[in-house]
Amino acid sequence: MKYIQLPVNPFSMNCYFYFDEVSKEGVIFDPAAYDEYEMENIRQIIKDHSIKIKYIINTHGHIDHILGNKFAKDYFDVPILMNEKDMVFYKNTEKQKKMYGLDFPALPPVDEFIDENSNISVGDIEFKILHTPGHSPGSLTFIDDKYKNIICGDVIFKDSIGRTDLPFGDYHELMNSIDNILLPNVKDDYTLLPGHMDITTVGREKQLNPFIAE
Repeated sequence: MKYIQLPVNPFSMNCYFYFDEVSKEGVIFDPAAYDEYEMENIRQIIKDHSIKIKYIINTHGHIDHILGNKFAKDYFDVPILMNEKDMVFYKNTEKQKKMYGLDFPALPPVDEFIDENSNISVGDIEFKILHTPGHSPGSLTFIDDKYKNIICGDVIFKDSIGRTDLPFGDYHELMNSIDNILLPNVKDDYTLLPGHMDITTVGREKQLNPFIAE
């Protein structure tokens, strides 16, 4: 399996391409391109690697992760997957657009609601899906145990954790998600692919992340 990280939009949100190098089957996480330059970067990566996108997956429903959904749906023509608990954000994008001074097309419907019981496979792996709320009610974490990679959205970052001061955020719930749901399911040598900032590892964050060390 191969992954490619692509920061996009004014929030420097990390979009991820996750694909099998043999079959070329893949998924794209949070394809939130904001302008034509970013959209073309996504198209070019797809062309360069001949990736056959199977699903568009939103790790959660905050505006910086979903604002490119129309572009992605039009370009890939595959299902959009997200947790239903974050539809509270998805249905209120007009308010969020005004709040942040953004302009982007109306979002297409979510095609399928997913949770920890859903089955999502790509290439030769099936993701283990964890419901990890706190940053948002419907935040999901996707674990590839075979290749030891974790797509964790805004649950945990290098040296930090997701914000909990946004609507429906809850610090204690987020720490429970990290300490009692995410970390018990992975080992120190797993790679964390976060929604913002640099890629890191579970072991590094256990040692150096001040929130986990508390």
